[in-house]
Amino acid sequence: MSIPPNVEQVGPQARIQSELLRLESQKRELWILVIFAGAVLLLGVLSFFFPQRFWSSDPLHIIISPQVLFVIMVAMVLAALVFVRRELEVRRLQLANVHQYMSSQEEQAAGMIDAVTNVFTRAVLHDLLTSEISRAERTGRSLALIMCDLDNFKQINDRYGHLMGDYMLSQVATILKSCVRGSDYVVRYGGDEFLILLPETDEKGGEFVRQRMYQGVAEWDRSNRVGDLPTSISLGLYIHVTGQTADKDIAEADARMYAEKQSGKRAPVADGSPLQH
Repeated sequence: MSIPPNVEQVGPQARIQSELLRLESQKRELWILVIFAGAVLLLGVLSFFFPQRFWSSDPLHIIISPQVLFVIMVAMVLAALVFVRRELEVRRLQLANVHQYMSSQEEQAAGMIDAVTNVFTRAVLHDLLTSEISRAERTGRSLALIMCDLDNFKQINDRYGHLMGDYMLSQVATILKSCVRGSDYVVRYGGDEFLILLPETDEKGGEFVRQRMYQGVAEWDRSNRVGDLPTSISLGLYIHVTGQTADKDIAEADARMYAEKQSGKRAPVADGSPLQH
C-alpha cells in the first residue's frame, strides 16, 4: 500500500472530481441533443399539418412531399433518441464504476486509520517509515523516531474495563498529535504503544518533542486522573542512522523506551515535580 506525500495535490479524490466533471459535461451535451431532436420533431409536425404555409418561401423548392419529409425527420429523431438512450446507459455504468471506486478508497482509508485513537494503523507503518528513511538519506536530513508506551495501562483495563482503556488511549493519542507538526506521523504500533515519526528532526528537536509529550500527559493527568492510577508515558527517542533498516530503527526506539520505563525516570512537569510510575 503506497502512502501519498503530504504535499500531493493529485490522487484518488482529484481523479474522482475530474471524472464527475467530465460526466456532468456529457450530461449537458445530451440535453442539447434532446432539445435539438425536439426542435426537429416540431418542425416535422408543422410541415405535416401546414405544408403550404410552412414551405411557401420562393427561394426554397421542395421536391419531396411534406409527408415524406416528416417521415425522414421522425426517423432522425428516433435515431437521436436511441443514441441518447445508449449514452445515458454508458453514463450510468460510469457513475456506478466511480461509486465503486470511491467505496474502495473509503475502505482503504478506513484500514489506514485506527478507529479508537484516530491515528495511523500499524498496517501503513512500513510504507511510511521506508518512505521517510529513503527521503532522509536522499536529502541528508535527520529522521527521529519516538516509541511511546502508556504506563499502568493493564491496571486501568483490569480495574475499570476496556471502554475506559480505549478512552485513555484516545486521550493519549490526542495529546501526542497536539505535540507534533502536520508533517509528522503518529502510528498506533500495537496495544498501548505508539510510534511517532518526525521527519527532518535531529536529536535536539526530537528531545524537545519528547518533553512536550511528557508535559502534555502530566497536565492532562492532574485534572483527569482515572481513580488513583496516575497516567504517565514512557518515551524512547532514536535518530535514524544511514543504511539502517526500518525494523532496526523501530527496535532501537523500542529498546530506549523500555530502558526508560525500567529506570522509572520522567521529565519534569509544570510545577517542577518529577513524574513517577
